[in-house]
Amino acid sequence: MARPVRRLGNLPAETTSFVGRKRELADLRKKLATARIVTLVGPGGVGKTRLAIRAASDLGRAFPAGAWLVELADVRDPGLVANTVMAALDLRDQAATDPASLLLGYVESKELLLVLDNCEHLLEASSHLVSAIAKAAPGVRVIATSREPLSAPGEHILPVPPLELPPAQTAGPLDRLRQNEAIRLFVERAGAASGAFELSAANQDAVVDICRRLDGLPLAIELAAVRTRVLDVEQILDRLTDRFALLTGGGRAALPRHQTLETAIDWSHELLTEDERTLLRRLCVFTGRFMLEDVESVCGASETLNLVSSLVDVLRATACTRRCASTRAASCATPAKSTPSNNAAPTTT
Repeated sequence: MARPVRRLGNLPAETTSFVGRKRELADLRKKLATARIVTLVGPGGVGKTRLAIRAASDLGRAFPAGAWLVELADVRDPGLVANTVMAALDLRDQAATDPASLLLGYVESKELLLVLDNCEHLLEASSHLVSAIAKAAPGVRVIATSREPLSAPGEHILPVPPLELPPAQTAGPLDRLRQNEAIRLFVERAGAASGAFELSAANQDAVVDICRRLDGLPLAIELAAVRTRVLDVEQILDRLTDRFALLTGGGRAALPRHQTLETAIDWSHELLTEDERTLLRRLCVFTGRFMLEDVESVCGASETLNLVSSLVDVLRATACTRRCASTRAASCATPAKSTPSNNAAPTTT
């Protein structure tokens, strides 16, 4: 019997079902056909890593040297980014050799796909390294994930939005509702968590309301689905008034900032400058969509354009701010642990 061909790379096998994202996968494949660097940008918990790994698994066979995942979440020193890439590629760290030089010498003749995951806290180091790789290795393609762009030369941005929301009216057949991405994710994760959950005519309204209240954010939906072990969906819906207390208990193997919805938001908040944090708190007076002129009327015109531009990069307003209104409002209502009280946002009634 012939042995299966072992594909090069270190991509992890998926342990849970991959739901939806057909449009984003197609867009990513299309961009990588011409672009050397593509960064998946979106809020924490939106599914950037899963999307990147699924795309790399699908595309990896086109790269003779394989598809490789570099996990940067636990790296705190920007000087260790090149070392982390070397370790992922299973290269020996030679103390007498500059890690970046050794890495560039290895990849310059290779055709491989590199997935650089969780770059947002190492933006400058990641940008410099990716730029150097792009110059030295024409056969290398890079998929990066980050909560804001790397701003590397030749970088193409692909915003990752929350999942498609189900319609507010659920008069249609259950089979049609089951095709919705957010509903599918909740039902599949609830079934795995409780062992017995099924979407039915009796609970469909509550499931739809949960997914809509959670703005289609995959992490929030998965955390809510886990609660079906002890709560029915109507009880989960009632408790969403305090979503940060409810949406905890993520998988033990997950990143610490993906254990709860609150820690996911706190991580993004900690990456902001103090001026960006102040502006973000003041933006919470808006309950819906708003224009730059509206922001300037509340916050003043000085430096507002630059700060808003920076926040758009961090939060990807086109993908999240318009959709995640309720989660954003809940975050604003909960004072940040590290936020001085004299910078509080204006209050409204």
